[in-house]
Amino acid sequence: MLNSKTLFALLLWTPLFIATAHAASPYDLPVREHLFANGLRLLVLERDGDPRVEAKIFTDMGAIHETPGLLGAAHFQEHIMFKGTPSLGTSDWSSERPIRDRMKILEAEYIEEKNRARNAIRQRGAVDNYRHNDDTPRMRELQAELAALEKEASQYRENGAINKWYQAFGGTNLTATTEQEYMKFDINLPVERIDLFFRLEADRMANTVFREFDQERMILVEQRLGDLNKPSTPYYEQMNAVSGLIHPVFWPEGYMTDFYEYTRTSQRALYEEYFVVNNTTIVLIGGVTLEEMIPRVAHYFGWMKPAPEPSRTPAIEPRPGAERRLIYRNDEINPRVEFRYLIPAVGHPDRPMFDVLGEIMSARLRSAVQAKELSATVNVNTRVVHTDRFGVPGTMNFELILRDENDLESAEAVLEETLVSLNEGVGKTELATAKSALRTAWFRTQRDASALAFQIGHFQTMDSWRTLPEYLEARDLVDSESIQRLAQNYFTLDNRSVGVARPRHKSAKREPRQ
Repeated sequence: MLNSKTLFALLLWTPLFIATAHAASPYDLPVREHLFANGLRLLVLERDGDPRVEAKIFTDMGAIHETPGLLGAAHFQEHIMFKGTPSLGTSDWSSERPIRDRMKILEAEYIEEKNRARNAIRQRGAVDNYRHNDDTPRMRELQAELAALEKEASQYRENGAINKWYQAFGGTNLTATTEQEYMKFDINLPVERIDLFFRLEADRMANTVFREFDQERMILVEQRLGDLNKPSTPYYEQMNAVSGLIHPVFWPEGYMTDFYEYTRTSQRALYEEYFVVNNTTIVLIGGVTLEEMIPRVAHYFGWMKPAPEPSRTPAIEPRPGAERRLIYRNDEINPRVEFRYLIPAVGHPDRPMFDVLGEIMSARLRSAVQAKELSATVNVNTRVVHTDRFGVPGTMNFELILRDENDLESAEAVLEETLVSLNEGVGKTELATAKSALRTAWFRTQRDASALAFQIGHFQTMDSWRTLPEYLEARDLVDSESIQRLAQNYFTLDNRSVGVARPRHKSAKREPRQ
């Protein structure tokens, strides 16, 4: 910890950056920023007189940093980071620690034995008989020993310690989220309790103990099975796989074979590389000031040294060279047809324009569907897995969900014709309506401290929080020529992935019996 002299010295030589958006902008974000010498970023939006503060801590780490065979590891990391530290979640760390140390030694032996077995027993099957569950007697012995040690350590376990502390001091809406590019923990607290947030989150970032590892593994399996039980999930994951060839932003949240591959060692490596002070942003909105927060944040985080810059995914999605087509046969989901196109990331000047284009296309598709007397739901979005905006290229998706499978051909023609109509430009009324809808959504966000803090932190992980007001202003400047250019440059046949979901019985005669 810092003593008072060290803390004073840190504040003297730490550069202070205070910035605001342009005052004349309707999207003014009076965010005040402080970048500590160790790389920690503090963003404060002051609301004088507010008795509470919305507090979020973002780590620039998510699913795009995972390894094939270990998909879902970022989400799993979030789960085990709720298991406490040496000072939270245990009744006797001095007794628990030696057990944890023995587990580390045993797991290293288990990994060595597993690698030896995997090198001798390789996967042979194409669609079955993977042999990924093959093990050796020694592997089973080591797994049993690890389970016994976890059970022994559990006698010192104090469940939900972090939650209990927050709730005891007026904390509400404690959540955590892991997406493709970030992980965040957040809480809403009385202003006078903000130090609790700093103390708990600094401890979580530096000292997490991976308790109940296998129990949390099974919770993740259950969550994944629940998601896969939704009939539409497998379809959308297949569409993601068709739309992106190599970039991890398109990968699913883990296959069932992945979850059993996580080890404390692999998760510790992820934790130590990414959960470092120079890869972290704190966002505060409420009745606090930057000047008040700087010394308090420094007290809890200032002792942390900057780590080597975390690695970023080197994957670059190759330029599309051909139209791709998915035929998804399933009797449990509504028939549908969908076009997807790769679009640029936040930070690219074209990206804000797609928000306006999306509003225009939603309205046009609804009108076209009605004119053709199709019973269809219109869905226009930029979602991949869970997220709608990325700091890496994603897709824009145009989907018609139908009641009648016989309308598939007509629906695809409607999509084609409506997208082509963008080449003729858009009217002033269309543009005004689209921009008005986006402005209204933004003004609602501004009134919600949690939603606003999320947008500030999310933009910081994607590019920079300063990009946010510029992004919003750019949407207001979109004109008809901009929409035409986007359509001509991006909505090309070679950049198109088509998804068609139809009942399996339609092709039963052409498919072998199962």
